[in-house]
Amino acid sequence: MLDGLEVEEGKEREDFAGFKIRPRLIVYPKNEEEIVRVVNYARDNKIPIVTYGAGTSLSGHLQCEGCILLDMKYMNQIIEINDIDWYTRVQPAVNLEKLNSELNKKGFFLPPDPASYFLCSVGGATANASGGMRGVKYGTFRDWVLALKVVLPNGKIVKIGEPLRKNRGGYDLLHLFVGSEGTLGIITEIWLRIIPLPQRKTYTIISYVNDIEEAGQLIYLIRRNGIIPEIAEFIDGEVIRALNRELNAGLSEKGGAFIISVEEDYLPKLQTLLENKEYIITEGEEAERIYSIRAQSAIALKAETKLMYVEDIVVPVSRIIDAIKRIKEIEKKYNIRMPIIAHIGDGNLHPNIMLDDPSKAQIIFDEVARVAIELGGSVSGEHGIGVQKARVLAEQIISHNGREVLKIMKGIKDLIDPEDIMNPNKFVELAYKLSELDESTIPR
Repeated sequence: MLDGLEVEEGKEREDFAGFKIRPRLIVYPKNEEEIVRVVNYARDNKIPIVTYGAGTSLSGHLQCEGCILLDMKYMNQIIEINDIDWYTRVQPAVNLEKLNSELNKKGFFLPPDPASYFLCSVGGATANASGGMRGVKYGTFRDWVLALKVVLPNGKIVKIGEPLRKNRGGYDLLHLFVGSEGTLGIITEIWLRIIPLPQRKTYTIISYVNDIEEAGQLIYLIRRNGIIPEIAEFIDGEVIRALNRELNAGLSEKGGAFIISVEEDYLPKLQTLLENKEYIITEGEEAERIYSIRAQSAIALKAETKLMYVEDIVVPVSRIIDAIKRIKEIEKKYNIRMPIIAHIGDGNLHPNIMLDDPSKAQIIFDEVARVAIELGGSVSGEHGIGVQKARVLAEQIISHNGREVLKIMKGIKDLIDPEDIMNPNKFVELAYKLSELDESTIPR
């Protein structure tokens, strides 16, 4: 029973993308022991569990009917900031912006910065292996998690990994759980690598371009010339106009804006590459303002449409222009608006599918994802799979890796969660089911 726990009858919620969450019960645990009780109760009664952080997911990770929704809001403590071993240990509901604020006071920071950094929880970002603008230099959460404590579906608590930069102790179970979208267990503590705040001066440059193809050529030049940017972003003209209308951004309304931050050592070489282009160099507060504006691009777009589906594909950087041309063909084919936001420095594109009628949304969404598959990329770089991308995940894995790899992934889920209570019928599990149904159409 759940006596003594904070429990309420299920009330409908929705995530940032509008996926519905209709739980049977909502439980607010305060510690690991309470989570173990909930897991044991759910397993004994065959009730699915969905873990809720801040609700900023975009791919239907939290969608459920009749589940126990485990709202982690009370587990929000920063347990430790270790300034010698360079890690921080936190509970999952810690807000990412708050964590970095506390780290900054001690001269450190955690680089991954999903656009929802001011809203999202560290646990959610870990479970989703989230990325962000700094991914071009620092990677995603997968590169910064050192260890986890997890409540498994059998009710046991395990610690996975070590708060060490080097660790060859057995199979890499840690990165099995990072990015597993709540399908293997419930994260209760996270050890994250931190680094000192940069000491070199950083400049943020806005270069206005005619279109995203020009921005693609620019990132090719930057990479060929060995410039390592802190961020390398693109927003197209439609995004610029939305930001000006909704946030009074004050950006020049051209075909698009290439936003790049570099340390001072790279600035002269970058300026040489930007000859004959319109650009502005910023630093300090103005650079932070530009960073914040870019982070809110999707919010500005969403304010101007009835429905918006935020795509998230990755292609090799060398294929960015090919991907952009294909995306524009899809936009024209369906006569829709699909403004593009991009972490262009690492090939991560976010076409934003804006619609009044949702009937073709999934068809268009999948068609964009298949561009990535066909160009040797991935259907998701940072938003995850959830329910929305399960079919195209199966297509990617079978096409790029072979059906046996998908079977191995399904076998891992079955081994760790044999009763199928942890966020069931999503991610790999749903991808496997759909691949079995579509066996005649998905290539082996």
